[in-house]
Amino acid sequence: MKAGASDAEAVVREGDEFSVNVRMGEVETLKESGSRGLGLRVFRGTRSASTSTSDFTADGIRQLVEGAMALAKVTEEDPFTGLPDTAAFGSLPGDLHLYYDDVYSLDGKERIEWARRAEAAALAADPRITNSDGGSFDAATGRKVMANSRGFVGGYRTSYAGVSAAPLAMDANGQMQRDGWWSGARRLIDLDSPEAVGKEAARRALRRLERAKCPPSASPSSSRRRLPAR
Repeated sequence: MKAGASDAEAVVREGDEFSVNVRMGEVETLKESGSRGLGLRVFRGTRSASTSTSDFTADGIRQLVEGAMALAKVTEEDPFTGLPDTAAFGSLPGDLHLYYDDVYSLDGKERIEWARRAEAAALAADPRITNSDGGSFDAATGRKVMANSRGFVGGYRTSYAGVSAAPLAMDANGQMQRDGWWSGARRLIDLDSPEAVGKEAARRALRRLERAKCPPSASPSSSRRRLPAR
C-alpha cells in the first residue's frame, strides 16, 4: 500500500510431502520435500497484477512488491476487478477437519512397508497377477494464510495420506491387462489397509482381463428376425 496500490492481497503457503513407489518389492522412487511461497496481487484503480516468490528475505519481498506494481501500470483496465466489500468477508467457525497430525505418525521405513504390503497383496491375490507397476504411499501437509488491505486475515491447514497398488494380470495366451486401486484420506486412521487396497487392485485387473476375453457381440443384422408381411 505504501508503494501506491489502492488495494492488495497476499497469500503465504507452506507444505511438505513424502512419496514412495515400490516395484516388485524394491524401492523405485522416493521423494521427501518441503516448499513455501508468497503470492501478491495489487490493484491500481481498475488495473491489477500478480507476482510470486519463494524468497522471504526483505530484499525478496521488496522485489516482489516492485514487480507487481510495475506490472499493474501496463495491464489493461478492468472495471470489474477489485476485492470484495468488507461486509462480504467471513469465516467458518470450529475445526474444519482438514488437518490431522497422524499422517506423519509412521516413520520412513513404515511408509515404505505400506507400499510394499499393498503391492504384495495384489501379487498374492491370484496366479494370473504376474507383474506390477508398483505400490505407493504418500503423505502431505500444508498451510495457507491470506490477508488483504480491507482487513481480512484467515488461514487453514490441510493433510493427506494415500496408499495404492497397480498390478498387471496375464492369461495363458499372454494377453495382459493392468488396473489399480487406491485409498486416500485426511488422516491415516481413515485409510483402507494396504492389503485391502492390493486385493481390490488385483480384482479390478482380473476383471479387465476377463472382459478382454469376451467375444464380440453379434451384429444386429445377424440376430434380427424377419417379420411376416401384414
